[in-house]
Order: sequence, then C-alpha cells, then structure tokens
Amino acid sequence: MIINFFPISKGINLKDFDCGDKDLNIYLSRFALPNDKKNISKTFVAINPEDPTKPLGYYSVSMAQVIFETLPQELQKGLPKYPVPAMRIGRLARDLSFKTKGLGPLLLKNAFERAISISSEVALNCVLVDASNEKAKSFYLKFGFIPFNDEPLTLVLPLKTIIQSI
Repeated sequence: MIINFFPISKGINLKDFDCGDKDLNIYLSRFALPNDKKNISKTFVAINPEDPTKPLGYYSVSMAQVIFETLPQELQKGLPKYPVPAMRIGRLARDLSFKTKGLGPLLLKNAFERAISISSEVALNCVLVDASNEKAKSFYLKFGFIPFNDEPLTLVLPLKTIIQSI
C-alpha cells in the first residue's frame, strides 16, 4: 500500500481516528488543527491515497531547545555549553487498524526526513521525543533514542545519527 504524508487540513476526517490512546485521539481531533494554525506545532498525517479523508496515523512537531546540562552525558561531547537546537516530536500515533503494518516506523522516518530537510535552513542538532508511556519509550529505544536521566520518558537522537541511518 502506498502511504502519503500531508500537513493536517480540514478535509481529513479526524474524528474517527483511534490509536487506542484517548489523549492522542483527542489531540488529533480537537487540538492539532488549531495548534497548526497558531504555529504551536505542525501535524502531518499519513493518508492512503485510496481514501484521502481517513488518517492512518499522524505526528506533531515543533522546534525546541535542550539545556546543555540536561543532555545525556554521551551527547555533550563537542557541543557548546549553551542551549542546543532541536526538533520535538510531541505526538506520534497510528490507527489501530494499522497496528501490525509497520506504520509507526514509517511515521518516524517521515519525521526524520523532515528534520533533515529543516536542518538545511534552521539550526537543528537533535530530535527530541516525548514518549507517552513505557511502551512508547521502548518503541523509540529501538531506533537509537537515548533517554534523559532526569526525564526518562523524554528521549533524544542526534541529527548526525539520523542522517547516517537514512
């Protein structure tokens, strides 16, 4: 199946999306579009071209910074001791109907490609992610994300690692 990624829009039926997590469902149906319009976060939706109104999954991103001292020790080497620019994946979810079809990694890959693209115009050293729970954290750990010591559900992956992996 071909999957396309588009910025969130009014033409997509957001109400029927169900990833099994009430908070992620509510975010998509009630807050993603207003946040997009206010430039709080940008949401990108995975769509099957055969049914372009049904979201299969989504992720939301925003720019962020990481206080140098909070970075995991192994990522501090060679960086200046002031805030480090980052892209934050605030939310990432796939519909339950695509639970075993590999959509989660595709959503993450698209977010990575977006980070690489952005980095040519805006300083970006790493990608942050806020895992909603331990299960989500284990998903991100498989892709090389490193948890923060003081915030174990916040993880980071250097952009140079992402570039090498794609």
